[in-house]
Amino acid sequence: MTTSNVVSPVHSAHTMGTLTVISWLLGPTDEMPATPFLMVYSVGDGLHGPEAVEAELRQTLKDMGAPIGGDVVDAGKDRGIGAHLLVEAERAVLTLPFMNAQCPVPAEWQAAAYETGHVILMVPVTPWPDAAPGVPVPEDRLRAFITDEDIVKNAAHIAVPVSRIQG
Repeated sequence: MTTSNVVSPVHSAHTMGTLTVISWLLGPTDEMPATPFLMVYSVGDGLHGPEAVEAELRQTLKDMGAPIGGDVVDAGKDRGIGAHLLVEAERAVLTLPFMNAQCPVPAEWQAAAYETGHVILMVPVTPWPDAAPGVPVPEDRLRAFITDEDIVKNAAHIAVPVSRIQG
């Protein structure tokens, strides 16, 4: 469930390296409905190494108004964030100021996105070099990465409203 991105000319692929998008679903539980998530992560293969990738992502997220390790930012209320998401035909099409990407999503993920009206986007600045683009990530490896305390505190979290094709 991953796909590589297309990096905008403002942010060179040489500095950010390969960015990948992955989806997962949390829940549902008795207390809450299912919550759809997307994560944009770098594999750390930028021209100047993982440290430069981290610095570039950190600065880019700051410029967007998405604080690292802070509260979840609502891109529906703060349009300056520049995060947009189209969910249609079991695909999530994510547009950020520094990238555009498509990610296949399962039907239950799409249904949860429609039901909640938003998706939680996580953008860790720490590269994840062992999760290769286009290669399925085992659930236990994904869970270990997204629940790692250092990863969570060094990530931006954005609630992105879900758009659909009208017609």
